[in-house]
Amino acid sequence: MNIQKLLTVARWEFIEKARTKAFIISLVVTPLIMGAFGALPSLLALRGDDNTKKFVFYDETMSLREPVQAILSQKYLLKNGKPNFDLVPVDATLMSRERFLKDYSPRVFNGDFTGMFLIPADVETSHKIEYRSDNVGNIRDINAIESALEKTLTEQAAVKKGIDLAVFKSLTQSLTTTSLKIAKSGEATKSGFLEVFGAAYASVLILFILILGTGQILVRGLVEEKNNRIMEILVSSCSPFELMMGKLLGLSGLGIVQALVWSIFGVGTVLYFGVSLSALGNLPLTLIFMLSGYLLYASLLLGLGSLTTTDQEAQQITSYVSLFLVVPMTLLTLVLQNPNSIIAKVLSFIPFTAPTIMAMRISIQMPPLWEIALSLALLLATTVVVTFFSAKIFRIAILVYGKRPTLPEIWEFLREK
Repeated sequence: MNIQKLLTVARWEFIEKARTKAFIISLVVTPLIMGAFGALPSLLALRGDDNTKKFVFYDETMSLREPVQAILSQKYLLKNGKPNFDLVPVDATLMSRERFLKDYSPRVFNGDFTGMFLIPADVETSHKIEYRSDNVGNIRDINAIESALEKTLTEQAAVKKGIDLAVFKSLTQSLTTTSLKIAKSGEATKSGFLEVFGAAYASVLILFILILGTGQILVRGLVEEKNNRIMEILVSSCSPFELMMGKLLGLSGLGIVQALVWSIFGVGTVLYFGVSLSALGNLPLTLIFMLSGYLLYASLLLGLGSLTTTDQEAQQITSYVSLFLVVPMTLLTLVLQNPNSIIAKVLSFIPFTAPTIMAMRISIQMPPLWEIALSLALLLATTVVVTFFSAKIFRIAILVYGKRPTLPEIWEFLREK
């Protein structure tokens, strides 16, 4: 094997792919899209209202509206200091329930009110209320008012039983929980669900996009070189193994550049939003698994991609290989809840799922050192084996034109010395 020729192919592959507009755009646009789709919904959900929302409050007990309004006015305020919720009372002694529904339902549809609450007289025993609106999906508002109602009913029940209200409030004071993640050394750093989930989700998504993006570039490039007979010229200048390893090395360099640039974007985002950098403490180890997994999938795509003869076949091959990366994404919640479960451990030692599952486990809760070492060893060993067999297929399949080789023919490729 001529190392100089191998490096020449790798340099040419890297430069040619890195100079394309598609790569440059994806290098910058992809993390922006990932950030927009990942953070924008959360930011919009957490964004407060601009105006006070009015709700009609029909209370047959005639004793809940004022204390509920007081709780809401104290807890939920707009940026200008006005209350977020305004409960407009309706005297239940002067208007029947049927008349109330007939008069106020059209006003809800017209936008005069966001919705209307109906509190029955037996709410203390039935523990049931009714909410009506043309939009019952505003669960945040419903839960806020429902929580204030529950608190008021509990306090009124305590007073009826002769319990001092001030004592009762002090005994039922809500807790504020601060989440701290402890290290093996015993040091604790502030960390919450969003930091842990974000780090785990990013490790899966980045590898998925790398394989899906650069993998398609690689396979389609092979198809184009075969159809244009450029492959014959390349093979006349270097051996098929040198050509394949050069392409693998060049493409891996492309993936490393993308991963590093996206990591820089990630660190910048974390610093901008003031999130603790502890979420990125295991980034180097996570990158090792991601890049090792990238090598495995890239070598597999090189072998399978050399069998394709059309763009449609190339796209199908990339989609099939990407299915291995979909499985860990479906198990993200399971691993997040219990990173040391049997299924998480088993998938950590399967080379095709280890890059994402182990990266997720490292982000959530650091596994034992022997598990990390064994997982990485199996991953690298499988990469070597896959590369070896991909090379055997590659050296013959790149010069096969017209039709895709059959399974018996592929088996013969593998058996040849």
